[in-house]
Amino acid sequence: MNPKPTYEELEKKVAHLEKALAHCSQEKKGLKRDFSENADGILRVMFDATHDNALLLDLDGTVLAINTTAANGLGKEPDEMVGKNIYDLLPEKVVAVRREEALKVASERRPISFSEETRGIVLDWKIYPVFSANDRVTKLAVFGHNITARKRLEAQLQEARKMDALGTLAGGVAHQFNNALTAITGNIGLMEMDLPEDRNFSRSIEDMKASAHRMVHLTKQLLAYARGGRYHLQITPMRNFLENTLSLVAHTLKPSVRLETDLPLDLMQVKADRTQMQMVISAILANANEAIEKEGRIRISARNVELDAASCKGSMKPGPYVQITVGDDGKGMDEETRNRIFEPFFTTHFIGRGLGMAAVYGIISNHAGSITVESQPGEGTRIYMFLPAIGEKEPAAPDVPRKMIVGQDKGTVLVIEDEPDVMEITRETLKRIGYTVIEATTGKEAVQKALSFAGTIDVTLLDIKLPDMGGAQVYPLLMEARPELKVIVFSGYALDGPAQEILDAGADGFVQKPFSVAGLSETLKEVLKK
Repeated sequence: MNPKPTYEELEKKVAHLEKALAHCSQEKKGLKRDFSENADGILRVMFDATHDNALLLDLDGTVLAINTTAANGLGKEPDEMVGKNIYDLLPEKVVAVRREEALKVASERRPISFSEETRGIVLDWKIYPVFSANDRVTKLAVFGHNITARKRLEAQLQEARKMDALGTLAGGVAHQFNNALTAITGNIGLMEMDLPEDRNFSRSIEDMKASAHRMVHLTKQLLAYARGGRYHLQITPMRNFLENTLSLVAHTLKPSVRLETDLPLDLMQVKADRTQMQMVISAILANANEAIEKEGRIRISARNVELDAASCKGSMKPGPYVQITVGDDGKGMDEETRNRIFEPFFTTHFIGRGLGMAAVYGIISNHAGSITVESQPGEGTRIYMFLPAIGEKEPAAPDVPRKMIVGQDKGTVLVIEDEPDVMEITRETLKRIGYTVIEATTGKEAVQKALSFAGTIDVTLLDIKLPDMGGAQVYPLLMEARPELKVIVFSGYALDGPAQEILDAGADGFVQKPFSVAGLSETLKEVLKK
């Protein structure tokens, strides 16, 4: 056991500690004095080492030190700036604000920060107080960090999130529209089969088909705008494609509008999503049609061109392209409309604008092409599109329109669909063209019927949205129940996302709602031949 220290021993230890503390205090004062004396030099080293804007000012705003970045931002060299008053070099409208901020830093003895944008450059500024040896604020250290790229990325991210949300909404709305249109177009098809060859009846049916056709194109615009869309690219002979597309949409033009074409026989082929490109041509023609107030002309022409690097935009690469030009002699556009026409939901009184032209821009860009507009008020509008060309300059065989096959195409179809109206028209259509129909409204019910049905099920129409599970979940269960079963994806959405996933997993075909009697019949026939 150690003996307790005596009073004298404790007194000596206290005296020793006091001496050590006094020595430390002296060292601290010395270090503080050395730092204060060398503070300017330390700051200058820091200034030269940073790529940010950096300045050392006295309280009146005189520049004591400045780095190259800050000096160059003011159009000067560092040596030119030292000794100058910073307020003499700032825009007059901000001088009073900056003086007030400097006084605030000195009086409150704490840093402040602010952001400033000049000529498209955004800087995040911080002003720090610099203390002297006697703890007074004698100088100001100013640092400006360039956050232009960050702000741009933040804006892009915000825009992407907004577009993503709008795309999700657009896809959902289009899906509901297509389900409703399925009943309309399906019944029109059945009426064509039932009604007698009467001129008045035929005219009425054609009017209904034209209206339904316009609604279908609207939903295609919405689907084109929906997020996550993947394109179904096909080698497409452009002359045949344009002729077929124009024949479909020509009836939507005003009687007073004349459509002229110049489509050479040697137009090259492109790799394109034909449905999406049909929507592009339809939207542009709708705009041209609306721009012509009385009588007028729309001219669509195409030619093969070779673009060099200087002529390419965005993701375009030098090489052969098909140039499509659509011109009209309508009222034209002012500069604001011309500059904003491809913005989402920018609208004028023209019916065809807004979402349609935003989708047009997106589709052309996703085809690695470009689209530009030339227009002046009172001088009409010309739209130029460029699509990368492939293959030889020889036209392929023209697209042959599908003919409706009516008769005894015997077979059993399992229809998996939860919308009653869609189920009804699908059932009636299938029965008319010779199929036996089994119905299921949920994924679970469909799998149960696939397992329990005693006869042969030749093919299934599989909706991708069901109350209990998605089509992508139902598909492998159907394959497990009946490995030989052929499956056609049946959806109001476009051929992307879940629909494409099911096709990639092995499904045999795709039918988009609203379907035509002829189109559904042809798809069934093709799938059953496999």
